[in-house]
Amino acid sequence: MQVLAIGSHPDDVEIGAAGLVAKLASQGHDVYILVLTDDGVDGSRRREEAQRSGKELGIQMERLVFAAFRDGFLRADRDAVTHVRHITAAAGISPDLVIVHSRSDSHNDHAEAHTLARAAFRGCVFLYYSIYLSNEDTSFKPSVFVEITPDMAALKERALTAHRSQTARLSGHALTAYERRWGALAGMDRAEALEIMAQNNSRSVHSRALSFSDSPFHRFWSSITGGSAISLLYAVQPPSGAVIDWPTPDEAAGRDELRRSFAASWHPRSPLVEYASDHPQATYALRHGHAILLSSGVGDDAFHGYRGHLSPWNVAFDVPRTEHPFVLDERTGRHWHPAAADTGGLRSDVGILSNRRNPFSPAHRLLRVAGATGFASRVALSFLANPRVNPLLQKILSTDDDVSLVFEVDTSTSCIRVLSLEKRGLHE
Repeated sequence: MQVLAIGSHPDDVEIGAAGLVAKLASQGHDVYILVLTDDGVDGSRRREEAQRSGKELGIQMERLVFAAFRDGFLRADRDAVTHVRHITAAAGISPDLVIVHSRSDSHNDHAEAHTLARAAFRGCVFLYYSIYLSNEDTSFKPSVFVEITPDMAALKERALTAHRSQTARLSGHALTAYERRWGALAGMDRAEALEIMAQNNSRSVHSRALSFSDSPFHRFWSSITGGSAISLLYAVQPPSGAVIDWPTPDEAAGRDELRRSFAASWHPRSPLVEYASDHPQATYALRHGHAILLSSGVGDDAFHGYRGHLSPWNVAFDVPRTEHPFVLDERTGRHWHPAAADTGGLRSDVGILSNRRNPFSPAHRLLRVAGATGFASRVALSFLANPRVNPLLQKILSTDDDVSLVFEVDTSTSCIRVLSLEKRGLHE
């Protein structure tokens, strides 16, 4: 994959994305750096510093390109776009992935660089980095996090130290604190945080760009929603005398865990909203956006009008309140039952997990969680709150295809095992 990292000034890429650039170069990707402006006082020295810094990141000197715009006066106008296209084409650069400043930046050159890059390149995926000196936190919305390990931190420090003319301006302590703040969102000590945007015809590159993220939570949810809002829809407590008592404390605990995970990990605010099945907004949310449908037991009844659109697998009952519900394949009549323990209670539970195009709004995704009992629902919601606990399940569900599976969960270990899997309607 060909990658172009763009900075307004000779040290910008190193400040905001040195870890990512070094990571991609070490993986064998074709990485170039484009510096847009020259220092009007000491341009030659700063170019030499950029070359030394690029060498630390694994970028060959001939892959460092200078556009020579005037520092402080960058404009994303027609002439600038034409110039960038010309010099990058001359260098053999036709990027699949462009790494550039975020729009959420108070520095005029940085904001113009963002617009210029988007105008100059087509059919790309963009990763937008921030600069700790000028980032506008309230509008910056990162969903890709690159871990700055101790080794990477040392490499990044060497790359920044190469810019000796900027020593007084660059504070390693301030940058470290800034990266620790982003790392806290992703469960890391330090991280570079980046926004992601895919242009038309770039879905395959978008998936690869997400794979560079070292945060399983953000990688999983960004692959599903792209960072857009998602609604969690659940059943209300049934009236007295209902055939089965749902929702259970287990299910409520799972909802709480998912809510807390989004609140703690997403910046600037959680994209998760919640609606009970009797809320006036619930049906609209299901039909017009990304949704998680928690449809165990009475939840199936609460959304009974949609069952035929969800999957051939559903939670069913023989003798409510007397026997445990089970997962039923309505095409074949096959049953998957919870297993009773010798000492009473359950030894294992069963349930359904799916990630499909929303049948009512195909541009969005519909995830479904349906446990035979509340235990399976809670474990499935716990996985959604922390996908790193089951990398195989994360891989299965991180897809643009339609995937549904029946799973079994051991009540003593909470380990999930896939019993049956369907992808695009094919048994696997």
